[in-house]
Amino acid sequence: MSVLKKELKILRRKKKREDHSADDWLMTYSDAVTLLMTFLILLLSVSTIDQSKFDQVVESIKEDGFDSSKEFVSPFEVLKNNLDQITDDYNLAENMTVTRQPKGVTIELASSSLYRAGSADIQGKSIQALSEVADAIKNFEYENYQVEIEGHSDNVAIHTKQFPSNWELSVNRATNIVRHFLREGVDSQRLKAAGYADTKPKVPNLDVAGNAIPENQAINRRVVIHVVRKES
Repeated sequence: MSVLKKELKILRRKKKREDHSADDWLMTYSDAVTLLMTFLILLLSVSTIDQSKFDQVVESIKEDGFDSSKEFVSPFEVLKNNLDQITDDYNLAENMTVTRQPKGVTIELASSSLYRAGSADIQGKSIQALSEVADAIKNFEYENYQVEIEGHSDNVAIHTKQFPSNWELSVNRATNIVRHFLREGVDSQRLKAAGYADTKPKVPNLDVAGNAIPENQAINRRVVIHVVRKES
């Protein structure tokens, strides 16, 4: 009988050791997770969050249907909504379009709504609306952005003392927008201007027979304003 009791005690001790060994991996796993969390917290404490990359990641998550932050609204979406409101307030639907792009917001303005033919001077009727656009950009709640303003012409060549070619005309149209934005208080460090003449048409200026398409030429005469994330 004593032998049987000894055997039972040995079996109990063995089982306890086995149970203890089976739980050892949990302790190791817990330690590893704790160390990993400590490491991530340390990295976060010494890092600077790139707002543009953060927005891109959040927007990508939302587009893929994995939205864990229903309250997040991109500052660029807010800007687009404000610009859409300006379009409505000034009845500019035919002359101003606002589109959301992967890097920001693009505003496209028909040249006919801003300038007289062959001129780079902004017409008085457009100044107030353009000031509203500048104000929306100036109050844009985003830290790292830039404003790229492009002038585009059609294929009809211009030869004047002030504008020897469409290059000078398109550049002056873009820079006059820049000057207006500066007067409205937009940060000069954020502004860029470029003229492309007729090198980047949206639609063909000519048909297959080489004849001008006036409607298309009007579309190609435009100013494009990109409000985009500044590349780090």
